[in-house]
Amino acid sequence: MCYAAGGNGVKVLFQRGYAPATLAQLRIGFAFVWLLLILLLVRPQLLRIPRRELMPLAVFGTVAIAGVQLVYYLAIARLNIAVALFVQYLGLVAITAWERYRRQQQVAARVWAALGLVLIGSFFMVGAYRPDLLRVNLPGIGLALLAAALLAFFLLRASTLVQRIDRWTMLVYAFGAGTVMWIVYDLALRPALPASPFVWGAMAMIGLLATLLPFGLEVAALQRLRPSVVGIVATAEPVFAGLIAFFVLRDLLELPQVLGAVLVLAGIVVVQLGADPPDLVAAPVSPD
Repeated sequence: MCYAAGGNGVKVLFQRGYAPATLAQLRIGFAFVWLLLILLLVRPQLLRIPRRELMPLAVFGTVAIAGVQLVYYLAIARLNIAVALFVQYLGLVAITAWERYRRQQQVAARVWAALGLVLIGSFFMVGAYRPDLLRVNLPGIGLALLAAALLAFFLLRASTLVQRIDRWTMLVYAFGAGTVMWIVYDLALRPALPASPFVWGAMAMIGLLATLLPFGLEVAALQRLRPSVVGIVATAEPVFAGLIAFFVLRDLLELPQVLGAVLVLAGIVVVQLGADPPDLVAAPVSPD
């Protein structure tokens, strides 16, 4: 729900003419500032990590966090946000296949069934069946596919890092690395940052409620669940996005969208039925 609200919020700012790269860096920057302040006040000991972990966290922060946010924003600036979400969810297939064939983990039949349900449900939930949404926008589709790959990298890599690093330590350094990347970008290209206090305030709230909070919850889930399961549960985002659009914007859902939402929720239920530890626990620490 947090991701869904944040996506709708930045889409409104896109329509006001603000660049995706600008909003992406503000989102990561505010998430970093919020978390750094919280840790300094509450648990400063979490800011200490072994030097050997700095490089993995720097790569994770710049590629898996800052990278996926930028590419996703570039995609939804060119595509309907619903279609971009659906394409991004195709990364779940890569995650499940990686667990099965690269990590040599058994993937239960119900996980594959749930994956099929949520992908079919997402297709209808986001309205991708509409002819006007099927017009080919090759740059947008390409960016959404890249976002799918980065999403898969985020979930798989986070599932290994969180087994040896506290999740808040991992996130503060990852957000920090992404923020440093954007500072270098700003110093090199000197883009114009928003002058409106409203935009800064909106992105501060998105950084807290639609970035820091959901990332923290997602990483916490990866301590207990496999990335494929976490990814499948995360497909509830378009369902919440549809509900937000209905209650806030009075945007009525069509019958295929309602049926799609039912399929998504069914897939989320199926993946959790009869769960046993080998299917659900996080992947063991590995170099990938």
